[in-house]
Amino acid sequence: MKFSTKSFLLAVLFFIIPLIVKTQDIEFIGKIHFDAFYGIKDSDYFSNGFNNRRTRIGIKSEIADSRNAIIEIDVADGVLSPTNIFMQFKLKNDANICLGHFKVPQGLNELTSSDYIAFVERATPNNLFSDSRRIGIAYEQYLDLFGFKTMIFGRKLGARDMLNRDMPIGGAFRGFASPKTGTGRLHIGTSIVYENLMDNNEVIFSDNPEARDSKGGSIKFIGTKVTDVNQTLKPGIELLYINGPFLIEGEVFSAVINRNFYDSPLFYGYYLQSRYVITGENHSYSKGSYKGLNSNRESGAWEVALRYSFADLNDAGITGGKQRNISLGINYYLTSKIRFMGNVVFTDTDILETNPVLGVIRAQYTL
Repeated sequence: MKFSTKSFLLAVLFFIIPLIVKTQDIEFIGKIHFDAFYGIKDSDYFSNGFNNRRTRIGIKSEIADSRNAIIEIDVADGVLSPTNIFMQFKLKNDANICLGHFKVPQGLNELTSSDYIAFVERATPNNLFSDSRRIGIAYEQYLDLFGFKTMIFGRKLGARDMLNRDMPIGGAFRGFASPKTGTGRLHIGTSIVYENLMDNNEVIFSDNPEARDSKGGSIKFIGTKVTDVNQTLKPGIELLYINGPFLIEGEVFSAVINRNFYDSPLFYGYYLQSRYVITGENHSYSKGSYKGLNSNRESGAWEVALRYSFADLNDAGITGGKQRNISLGINYYLTSKIRFMGNVVFTDTDILETNPVLGVIRAQYTL
């Protein structure tokens, strides 16, 4: 296992500084996710061992009564990379304007914190089609039973030297309704993301099989680079139902790739997952995503999860591959800030003649 002194020192500071500094205007935020990977079957492509999936440190500061700022950096394995860096301006009626580097409003699971997702990794369709973080400006408004967020965005931080002349420009909209249904809650949402690539005519779609090995997930069975691209359009649908300790969630993603001189492919994918807290605790829901759970038991809380996902990158003469995954998960919440996770992933692709079975466990701490 590769050991990084820089990562270790930053992790130590991550724990010590909040104990020393206590101010009314500054809140320290962060997380550590350490994984252990093991290939159970047909896994010669993978490297067994440990992986520092995330080590994030940051601050959240109240600049004034109606303005907040967040700066968060990921230092996993000693590589510095920006995550959330933005200012938020509070308006009336639970509305905000956000300016900086943050997630494009696309996808329920993508916009749910990695501290609260059911599995160690998000589903392959989510990773293939969601744009994650970009530099831009957004307007959002969340009420009790509905909400929406719209954003104009450009490149992501760190991508400046990889772009040709004018950077891409895009727009996104996500809206949802979340009516109460008896003792439960239903969430129905949709999103659409448009991007004009300007002088940059390539897009890449690829993902690992929902488990990252000790090299950080370099093994990707499905994937393709599409050239001569002018524009992309990515619509999506999301559904969620929560009732007590039970939660079921599903999303459909698609991407229409508009090419100048070739046929335009349509890629798509979907997943369906459920989770159940066998000790009876409930997940909370707020502002279009679900949160973690709190346990008053000294013995903690236990949860089981099941997911099926499918993605298809074959169309219009492009053979990026198809992938189906079945994931089994068990989660143990020692406290609201400490969680242990275990996943077994069964992978089936049209690329390999074998069907790998992969195992990964995680120790997670959230500040």
